[in-house]
Amino acid sequence: MGVRPLNLDQWLLVDEDRAADLNEIGALIDNHRDEIIYCEPSAVTACQELAVEVVEHLRGVSGLNTIELDQQPGIPVIESTRRLVQEDICLLQRRSEGWVMTACAVAIPTQWDVPSKFGTTLDSIHEPVPRYDSDLSHLMGTFFDRLRVDRPVWRANRTLTDDPSLRLAPHRRHEPLRQDVTSTNIAERVWLRVEYQTLRRLPQTEAIVFTIRILRQQIASVAEHPTALGELVQSLSKLPKDVRGYKDSTAVYGSLVKQWAISNGYLDPKKYE
Repeated sequence: MGVRPLNLDQWLLVDEDRAADLNEIGALIDNHRDEIIYCEPSAVTACQELAVEVVEHLRGVSGLNTIELDQQPGIPVIESTRRLVQEDICLLQRRSEGWVMTACAVAIPTQWDVPSKFGTTLDSIHEPVPRYDSDLSHLMGTFFDRLRVDRPVWRANRTLTDDPSLRLAPHRRHEPLRQDVTSTNIAERVWLRVEYQTLRRLPQTEAIVFTIRILRQQIASVAEHPTALGELVQSLSKLPKDVRGYKDSTAVYGSLVKQWAISNGYLDPKKYE
C-alpha cells in the first residue's frame, strides 16, 4: 500500500489556491451534486464527528482561526464540510460484508466514476485496479481493521495527464491520447497530478476517513528539482505491464518525459538506460 505515518498537522493542506479551488469545487457541487455527494442515514453521526475534526484542524491554520461550518437545512453535513477544504472526502464504516463507503463528497476525481462506488465495499471500489484482488484485497481489509486512532497514515498516487483541470471526468480514461504531445513539447503540455491521500480513524464512531488532495505541476516545473524528476522517471519506468495498460497516459507520457529530460541534460542517460 505504500503508506507512511501522518503528522496530523499535515492532514488537510491549505495553500494560496484555497479560495480559487473552493470556488470551483462549490460550483461543481452546485451543478453535479448527485454525482458528488452521498450520505447514508447510518453515516450522519460519523459525518458530524468528521466536521468537528475538520473545523478544529482548520482553526489551527493562520487566517482561518474563526472558521465555522455553514450548515444549512437540508444540506448533508459532509457537503458543508467539503466546501471548507481542498480535499475530496470518503467515509468508510465496518459492516459484515467489509468496509463500505457510507458517505462521500468527491468533486474532483482522477478519472473514476464516483456514483458507481456509492455504498460499495473496498473490493468493489477497487475492482478495476490491476492486481488488487491478488495483491491488495486482503491486505487492505486487514489494514483498515487495524488502523488506530493515533496512527493516521498518508500515501501518494501519481498520474501524468495533458489536462490540468481539477476534475478529470471518467470518460477521459477511454479517450485516445493526444498525438500532438511529443518529447519536444511535453514539458509544457503535460502535468504531474499527485493525489495526496490520508487515512485516519475517528475516535468516537471509529469510521475511517479517506481524504484526497489534488496537487498539480507542469513537467517543466518538476524539472527545476532534478532529484524529484529522476525519481519520477525511475518509478514510471518500473510500472508493470498490466498497470501500464490501466494508466496508459502515465506510461506513455512517462516515456516521453524521460526522453525530454535526457535530451535536455536534466538526467544522465547512463543512469536511466
